[in-house]
Amino acid sequence: MKKIILALALAVAAASPSTVQPAAAKESRHAALSGRRLVMSDVLQVTVLNQPELNGSARVEPDGSIALPYTGRLRAAGRTESQLARDVEQALRAAQIVNEPHVLIEVTTFGAQVSILGAVNLPGAYTLDRPQTLTQVLAKAGGLREDSGAAVMVLRRQGKIKLRCDAKSLLRGGVDNIQIENNDEIYVEQGSIFYLYGYVNKPGQYPLNREMSVLQAVAAGGGVAPLGSDWRIEIKRKTSDGVTEVSRVNLEDPVRPDDVIVVNERIF
Repeated sequence: MKKIILALALAVAAASPSTVQPAAAKESRHAALSGRRLVMSDVLQVTVLNQPELNGSARVEPDGSIALPYTGRLRAAGRTESQLARDVEQALRAAQIVNEPHVLIEVTTFGAQVSILGAVNLPGAYTLDRPQTLTQVLAKAGGLREDSGAAVMVLRRQGKIKLRCDAKSLLRGGVDNIQIENNDEIYVEQGSIFYLYGYVNKPGQYPLNREMSVLQAVAAGGGVAPLGSDWRIEIKRKTSDGVTEVSRVNLEDPVRPDDVIVVNERIF
């Protein structure tokens, strides 16, 4: 008897993941999409329970409608999955095709996208598979680069700026978040930078996101190389009329945006 009970317990344990997990995953998906409204190019799977001949798929057309057998065209854009399912049920009853229809609608391919450009780690186009805020889609793009600037802009289809705010303050929760819509374009401005060349350990381009002295700028580049001189440093800086001026500087002098700092060779 003990062997039989043990065998039954093992069978139940083995069956549990295959039966419980899919149901949990489906509930999780339903919760995530419950507030999402359908948009153009979404592909939908329409299932009429116990009526397999009525099942099928449909794409939301540019005019916002879908075409289904027996019901004709129905408005889909702007409706949620559950709202559209109720509309299909009503249409089936009105056409006297099914007396008490039960319809399920699921998005199989998402048509909503957002473009994220500028000073983010992974710029590109991203699918909006659920309602998402600005901070959530920025996280999709890998977050802000170190050289990101002061502003993030959200542009709607008409090209009108919907939001312009301090990007880092947004991520800290310092300003109100907004809901992102289909075809929004998000642009994160690049911040100020300076360039470091010559006899330094790590020459290159660096972000200037705070007040910085020449000494701090050189330290950001790994310090002066063995053959370099911290007393022979020059800055190439453009004036307002576009002329580049070269001047010797001290370690305490401030660095300005787009400065080119050159550490010269030591004189023996």
